[in-house]
Amino acid sequence: MFVYLPHKKSTHTMHICPAGDPRLKGEMPSDWVDDKNNPLTFQVEFRNGKAEVDDQIGNYLIETGLARKTKLIMPEDD
Repeated sequence: MFVYLPHKKSTHTMHICPAGDPRLKGEMPSDWVDDKNNPLTFQVEFRNGKAEVDDQIGNYLIETGLARKTKLIMPEDD
């Protein structure tokens, strides 16, 4: 899946650790932790404001507001 930066910066590298995020509730994918159940860190590289990521990582980025589903910048809801 493709995700987009929520700002106008075109090139950006993001390091995320979704399994260590206390905002996550419930089951998480087994590939987010190592054999000893320690959270893994992932690097997401945005080029021209866009990154191609695994669907689960993409959904995490969108749900936490770190990325958007579309490159259109929509007005914020009050």
